[in-house]
Amino acid sequence: MPETEPNPNAALLRHGRRVQWAAGLCFALLLLMGVSGLASITLLHDDRLYTEQMQGIEGVTLRTVIALRGAIGLIHGWGGYLGIVLAGFAALEVFQFARLLRRADRADWRGTGRWLGPLGVLGGLVVATALLLLLATGVAANAYVRQVGSQNADELSGIDRSRAMGSPVEESKDFPKSEIAELHVKELNYLMAAGAIMLVLAASVTRRIELEAKKQA
Repeated sequence: MPETEPNPNAALLRHGRRVQWAAGLCFALLLLMGVSGLASITLLHDDRLYTEQMQGIEGVTLRTVIALRGAIGLIHGWGGYLGIVLAGFAALEVFQFARLLRRADRADWRGTGRWLGPLGVLGGLVVATALLLLLATGVAANAYVRQVGSQNADELSGIDRSRAMGSPVEESKDFPKSEIAELHVKELNYLMAAGAIMLVLAASVTRRIELEAKKQA
């Protein structure tokens, strides 16, 4: 019987699958961290007198978040370190895949490989940088939250907590401001999202080429 010819794109397919796994795990973790961040803000309203009065979907949501406090703290506190590792892993896999593309027979694949590698590396660096800054500013943000909590019985005693589930402007205007906390909650998350979009785009292009390689085989 004639021997089956080896797939000339075997290495490309193998690295393509690794890119999908690496980018997928990184994006899933970033999504979990984003949800845990929103949940940690919700935990600011963990007041028995307040939560007992909450009814309907808002009350169920708030009590569920409170019950998951331990898991939320674990993801939000330690997810950043794992995220840095996964971002680096995803960037490395995209770079390796792009190197294979630059040596491919097809001219269009070689052209894609020239910009795909830098895109993946840049996306990984942006995500890792954003996570490092989020870890650093998270210390200040945590101190800010503790300060707000310690002052609750004094100058914050007049806060109308009935607005807690309202708009962000209405929700926060009675609280003291913190530029670092604002940076942690807003701008740095935008930076992380930009890096995540780059990695998702790299993974999408990788998937397209992987499907083309399967058809070609």
